[in-house]
Formats: sequence, structure tokens, C-alpha cells
Amino acid sequence: FNKGQPMPMRRLSPTVLKRFENFLRQRNCSWNTVSTYIKAIRSVFNRAVDRKMVRYVPRLFEHVYTGTRADRKKALETADIGCLVRETEKSLQGGKLPNTRQKTRIFFVLMFMLRGIPFVDLAYLHKRDLQGNTLSYRRRKTGRALTVSLTPEAMQMVRMLADRDPDYPYLFPILQSEEGTEAAYREYQSALRAFNQRLAVLR
Repeated sequence: FNKGQPMPMRRLSPTVLKRFENFLRQRNCSWNTVSTYIKAIRSVFNRAVDRKMVRYVPRLFEHVYTGTRADRKKALETADIGCLVRETEKSLQGGKLPNTRQKTRIFFVLMFMLRGIPFVDLAYLHKRDLQGNTLSYRRRKTGRALTVSLTPEAMQMVRMLADRDPDYPYLFPILQSEEGTEAAYREYQSALRAFNQRLAVLR
């Protein structure tokens, strides 16, 4: 936003704030995340007003979101997950390369079998993170180090989905760009949207 350049407080306006709100939403930020950013700006602005560094602007934040939403999450029942895992494991017995729909199902089940690994952590897994049947990685959100022992079924899924290019650093062919770059972030966002869309129509 603003091409990475600092923005003086005196340039804040309802239009600028609405643009910033739209910018965050376009990056798939939740409404609660948007609210956190906007309230942080409001807090700094109010302190600047108190110190007479900028003039008070009435209703400056009136048309941007500063509330809190309890996001509704849909969860599968334990029996449904068990059935999905068994069906997926059964489908692997043929040994054929999966199509896009089957890959989506396999990725979903694999994420469950890897102790509920988030898609962002799955996308950024490196080949070096998997040693034998032991996966070691660090949560991108919390920095917490995790180690997971993979079952034979999970290992079969990994082998079926893993990238086979020895020069490619990631375990799965989800990202192409170097980790930490803006290009990699955009690729992750695009992959996440596509994955969620395929999950929505998965039967």
C-alpha cells in the first residue's frame, strides 16, 4: 500500500482509509485483521491529535471497519473425517497418478494426518524437512517447532504428491519462487484460494 512509502498523518482521509481497507481485503485479510490495522492507525492518529501534531478530523474512521466478528467455522464430524481418510487410503491402492480433484482430497487428508498442518505450512515445507518418515518444521504463525511421525499411508500420500525435481527446494509443487519474496507470497495466496475453491465442491 502506498508503494511502501511513509504516509504523513495529515494525509489521512476517509478515502485513503477506505482504500487501505480494500487493499487488506484484496490480500485475503479477515475483517478482524482489517479492524486490528485500522484501530492501530486510529490510536496513533488520536495520540497525534492530543499532542497537537495534526488537526482533528470528525468522523475520519466512520466508514471503515473497526469491530470484531466471530467468524463461523464449519467442522467435519469425527466419523466424516474417518470415512474420508479410509476412502482416500483405498483410492491410493491403484497406484495411479491422481487428477486435480483427487489431489485436493489427498492434500486435505494428509493435512489432517499431519496433526492438522495449516495450508501455509504445507506449502512452505522443504524436502529437507522430511527425514525418513519424520517431518520436522516450524509453524510460520507461531514459530513453534513441530515433529510428526508419518504413518505408511501418509508416506504414500507424500510420495504421490511430492515434487521430484532434485533442484526444487519445496516438498510439494505449490510454490515456485524463493521463500520470503513477494512473488512466493502471491503464489501462496493464489494456491490457497484455488485449494479452498476445490474443497468447496469436493464430494
